[in-house]
Amino acid sequence: MKKKIALLLSVAMLTASLAGCGGKSGSTSAPAGDSGSATTEAGGTAAGGHKDTLVIGTDADINNLDLQQQQDQINNIILKNTHQTLVFFNNGSQGDERFGPCLATSWEFKDDTHIEMKLRDDVHFNDDDKTPMTAEDVKFTLDMATGNMVASILAGYVGCTVVDDYTIEIEIEKYNNEFIQSLASVPLSIQSKKAYDDGVEDPYYIGTGPYKFDEWVEGEYCRLVKVDDYWGNDLPADDNLAPGVAETIEFRPYIEASSRVMALQAGEIDVCVNPPINELQYLEDDDNITVYEQTGTRLFYFAFNVEKEPWNNQTLRQAVACAIDRDAVLEAAVYGKGTLQTTILNRGLWGFYDDMEGFDYDVDRAKSLMAEAGYPDGGISTTLTYASGAPYEQIATIVQANLADIGINVTLEPMETATLKSTCVDGKQELFLWRWNEDSKVDFVYRDLFYTGSGSNYHHYSDSKADEMIDIVATEKDQDKRLETAKELQTYLVDACPQVPLYIANLVVAYNKNLQGQYFYGGGNHDWRHAYIAE
Repeated sequence: MKKKIALLLSVAMLTASLAGCGGKSGSTSAPAGDSGSATTEAGGTAAGGHKDTLVIGTDADINNLDLQQQQDQINNIILKNTHQTLVFFNNGSQGDERFGPCLATSWEFKDDTHIEMKLRDDVHFNDDDKTPMTAEDVKFTLDMATGNMVASILAGYVGCTVVDDYTIEIEIEKYNNEFIQSLASVPLSIQSKKAYDDGVEDPYYIGTGPYKFDEWVEGEYCRLVKVDDYWGNDLPADDNLAPGVAETIEFRPYIEASSRVMALQAGEIDVCVNPPINELQYLEDDDNITVYEQTGTRLFYFAFNVEKEPWNNQTLRQAVACAIDRDAVLEAAVYGKGTLQTTILNRGLWGFYDDMEGFDYDVDRAKSLMAEAGYPDGGISTTLTYASGAPYEQIATIVQANLADIGINVTLEPMETATLKSTCVDGKQELFLWRWNEDSKVDFVYRDLFYTGSGSNYHHYSDSKADEMIDIVATEKDQDKRLETAKELQTYLVDACPQVPLYIANLVVAYNKNLQGQYFYGGGNHDWRHAYIAE
């Protein structure tokens, strides 16, 4: 189906997983062990000439560009070129300050539940009238989000009061350490109240960013064009809000990984996202291509539905954890290009702690725990559910063989990702494989995956002590006490074992050697606003 996003009324339409704005310039590669980003000179006018068009080959297709009706990474990667958020998440590339001003210039907690924010007074939307962005648009956007599928991002939000055209006051239910971080989420990019009031078709396409939509042909490409009268055109090249360089940015999905590789080598695309690991040698041998690799943030894990017998038995879960050869899993899944870890928290997040004992590969210990759990001879038959394709097929095969060694017969059940998700939500699965990426908020791990009643708690795990610690990490002002609770919580969840962390996959991207201005995120939420191909 062909879906044209017409430039209605010459409307400039724009968007932002996590950050709504780009990053300042930094090093061209990340140091070993860095889970941050890699940037080159960004924004402004490229030194020398540059190609008009930047073409990015993605591993997933775009499915929804209505900001508040989606939370998929591929959509957000497109949207952060065209829209902007109140707060910018820089992924650690600017030192300890991971969150900074974007459309908001400053913020202050007036008390535990009231936050005053000052807004830029020079921003306009990309419509025919260059409608100024004001506090009314911010209030409209936040209020609208509470009634959409992204409402969980604003958990604790009570309301927003317009103080003046460029000042708002946000009220929250109780103090939260990460509420400000929430405002950097792409789905909360500021939208035009006037566009909705005027009945503009698809008003959510109208943003304030340096690019706007030109055309989206589902399954083929989504094309963005640079905004000629972008409000930030006079900003210096190293500013987070600087204008783009390439005249056009085009995203083309190549779901089959080898197709992306061939397209890159043929010059049909400039960037190959997530190239297949077994084909990297061919890319590395190509003088026209750079293969970039850094420590990632996406955690792949094996998990239990703890409401299903016999997996409501904690000791039995621990036995399974000891039976899984994670080194073999890492090698089979990504040819060793990743990092094993023990904790359930994504690497690079605040409070990351990986020094608990955990459950290393130890078949003798696994058999001892099996006996302690009441299954000395095994005799368990179960089903492992997972998304079809790599790397899950490879992981599942290793796990199946490992569990056979302790008397657990595993039937493999691959399915489409959407079906898997609904199966997990409904609690119909027994064992399952999943992955989770979060690079800005720890609460998006603790609360989403482990809190009682969370819609993303596919383990169906419920523990009042864990819930209490999750709440403390979210609200405790004493950062030393908060950190101690975070370590205790991670240790507690690893011991409870609703999931077995397997590995953090490395970020691998292959691209035209002349690519400049890229801004990589370890979990794949890349920012392309300032990228271009130098000539």
